[in-house]
Amino acid sequence: MSLILSIETATAVCSVSLHDSGTLIAHTALCMDRSHSEYLMPIIEALLNNSNCDKKSLAAIAISAGPGSYTGLRIGSAVGKGLCYGLDVPLISVCTLEAIAYGMRPFVDAGTLLCPAIDARRTAIYTLITDQVGQIKRPPHVALLDSQEYRDGLPNQPLLFFGDGVLKCKTFLIENKNIRFIEQVVPSAIQIGYLAFAKFQQQLWAGVPHYTPCYLSQFQEK
Repeated sequence: MSLILSIETATAVCSVSLHDSGTLIAHTALCMDRSHSEYLMPIIEALLNNSNCDKKSLAAIAISAGPGSYTGLRIGSAVGKGLCYGLDVPLISVCTLEAIAYGMRPFVDAGTLLCPAIDARRTAIYTLITDQVGQIKRPPHVALLDSQEYRDGLPNQPLLFFGDGVLKCKTFLIENKNIRFIEQVVPSAIQIGYLAFAKFQQQLWAGVPHYTPCYLSQFQEK
């Protein structure tokens, strides 16, 4: 039995899941901006209690590594690291963008590239480009949507943009006929847990004492 508690706090959605050897056991999500510091620990406690899971039976803690909200990532990191210290279990970090893309991969046509988009304020998004099997074509980066250079540099093949930054993407990319958009896709601890189990099997731990999330850009309160 390999129980992994996963935490997702990169956006306004506060999400927690419990997986056993890669199989989803329980999941809870709360969409309430600026609520992570108040509700994250109660959500974790409720999820474990409802699953009849003792904290001491956890094999690892997985956290959403970002990019995303500075405040949300900082809270998720602090809680995750605190649990690791208290339970003496390893910490696993999972790229938020890769996790969102992982959840979308089964639903796209062959040859379509996935472009998860997280709002980075103003005309920017956090994004990456990956294919259906998870091969990263462009690693996580800040994309300035009002930049002609960025728009001209997009691959000339079908692209799917999705995430909480997609409405902004529509404003600047709607004329590109290669691009489709899907709204109301948010990060979830469910996908964090699936990817975390693969890392757990390979013992790809994050160093708890020195771990910091992937912020990508300078702090902007969100």
